[in-house]
Amino acid sequence: MGNYDFYPAIEPFKSYMLPVSDIHSIYVEECGNPNGEPIIFLHGGPGAGFGKKARRFFDPEYYHIILFDQRGCGKSIPFLELKENNIFYLVEDMEKIRLYIGIDKWTLFAGSFGTALALVYAIHYPQKVKRMILQGIFLATESDLKWFFQEGISEIYPAEFKKFKDFIPKKEQNNLLEAYYKRFFSNDIELRNKAIKIWSRFQLRVMESENIMISEEEEIQASEISLALIEAHYFYNNMFWEDKNYILNKIEKIKDIPIYIAHGRFDLNTRVVSAYRLAEKLNNCELIIVEGVGHSPFTEKMSKVLIKFLEDIKELNYKDEGKG
Repeated sequence: MGNYDFYPAIEPFKSYMLPVSDIHSIYVEECGNPNGEPIIFLHGGPGAGFGKKARRFFDPEYYHIILFDQRGCGKSIPFLELKENNIFYLVEDMEKIRLYIGIDKWTLFAGSFGTALALVYAIHYPQKVKRMILQGIFLATESDLKWFFQEGISEIYPAEFKKFKDFIPKKEQNNLLEAYYKRFFSNDIELRNKAIKIWSRFQLRVMESENIMISEEEEIQASEISLALIEAHYFYNNMFWEDKNYILNKIEKIKDIPIYIAHGRFDLNTRVVSAYRLAEKLNNCELIIVEGVGHSPFTEKMSKVLIKFLEDIKELNYKDEGKG
C-alpha cells in the first residue's frame, strides 16, 4: 500500500456504552483486529464527536482500533452535559476504556483538541503510552485562544471574522469568547441558536480554505450545538487548569515517548508554531510540516502523511518481532 490511501470503510466488531461516572456514559467502538496492535482515536472539538471516516486511517487487519465520543457529545450520554466535563475527566475516561478492554499499553492517534487530550493523558499515564501520532497540535494556551477568538485569524479571514465579531454588541467586543459564552448559556434559545450558528459556521469556514460554505439558512445541527457549548465551556474556563502552559511545563514526563507529529503549514485553527515548540522539547519526535494544507486531517496530503506514520509503525514492529 505504497500510495497511503484511506483503508476501505469498516463497521465496528463491538460498540457499547461505558458508564464512567454517576452522570456520564460514553459511546465506545472497537474495530479491526481484536488481537491487533491497540490504538485509540481521540477526536477534536472539544465536543465534535468522531465520524465514521476516522476508522479508515488504520489497517483493520493489523490494528485494534478504539474510538469514543467524549463526554456530552456524539452518542455519549447525557448529550450536552457539562457537569463533570473537563480534560481531566476525559483522561480518566480513556484510562477506564483501557482497563475495560484489558490493554497494557496503547498508541494514541489524535487531532486538534485531541492532541491536547493525548498529551495530558500521557503526562498522567506515561507508562501506558507506547507512542503517539498527533495532527494539528493544540496546546490550549491563552495565546492559542486569543489568536482564534479575538485577533490573529482576523487578519487572514477579515470578512468572516467581522461577521463573527459584529454579532456581539460593540461594548462586549473586547472579549468575544466571554460574550459568546454568555449567549450560549442564555435562557433565550433563539439567541443561543443564532450565536451557535455564527460560531460554528465561522470555524468551518477557516478550517480548510477549500471548504464549501454551509448555507446560512441551513438548520443548526446537533453536532454544532455540542461543539459550540463544550468548546465555550472548556475555553472560557481556561481548560480548568491553573497553569496556563500546562502541557509544555510538564513535558519532561513524556519527552522520551516516540511521538510523530504532522501539522499543516496553513493550519489556522492550530498554529504551526505550537507543533514546533512541542517538538523542540521532545527527544524522540518526528515532525512533518505538511505544505499547502490547513487543519483537516482528511485532505489528501495530510491523510497520506498520517497513514504513512501508521504504516511505518507496522514496519518497525515487524522488525522488532523479527529480532525477537
